[in-house]
This record gives sequence, C-alpha cells and structure tokens, in this order.
Amino acid sequence: MEDMNLILDLIGLGCGIYCMYTWLKLALGGRLFKNSLLVPKEKAVEDCLDEAGYIAFMKPRIAVLAIVTFIYGVTITLNDNLAEPFMPYPWSFIPLVAVLVVLVWYAVCNSRANRDYFGM
Repeated sequence: MEDMNLILDLIGLGCGIYCMYTWLKLALGGRLFKNSLLVPKEKAVEDCLDEAGYIAFMKPRIAVLAIVTFIYGVTITLNDNLAEPFMPYPWSFIPLVAVLVVLVWYAVCNSRANRDYFGM
C-alpha cells in the first residue's frame, strides 16, 4: 500500500512540475506553444484569435494551478513518507480538496478561454 501511495504522490508532484514548466515557458517566452494545458487538442497554436489576450488571460490562472499543484505534490509526498506525518488523518485531505477546487476552477476558466480565443 505504501508503494501505491508513493506512486500517487510522485504523480501529483510530477503534475505540479509540469504545470510549473508550462507557466515558466509561457511567462519567459511570451509566446503560445502547443501544450495540453494551453491549446485544445483539436486546435493548433495558429487557430488562436488573439494570442496576446489569451496569454494575458491564462498566465495568472496557470500560475495559480502550478503553485497549488506543486505545493500539493511536495506536501503530500513529505507527509506520506515521514516517520511521523505532520498532517495526520483527516487533515491530510485539506491539500487534496484545495487542489481539486483549483482544478475545477481552472477547467472552467480554460473552457471560457477556449470559447473566447479559439472559437469553440
């Protein structure tokens, strides 16, 4: 069971790192790029109606997603692998609830952005 927890913790941490990479590349590059968090699967980067507006809309939202998922990954990995967890059950569900709330919020924002900037 502990191996399964470690795998799930590392998946959560990997998601946080991927979100952080996406945000950093978008923030530093200032250009839209093919990425599953940014561009819908059936669309190309060139299909964006207003790239600058889309980046301005999505950049802060991806930053929130990246920070929350990364903190969740680090927190839950540490908590599950320490001899004495710093967040005992049921308090360990608080980071999970926080990341789920942010994921739903991001999905709503992303859906709106897809309608407004990709005509979906």
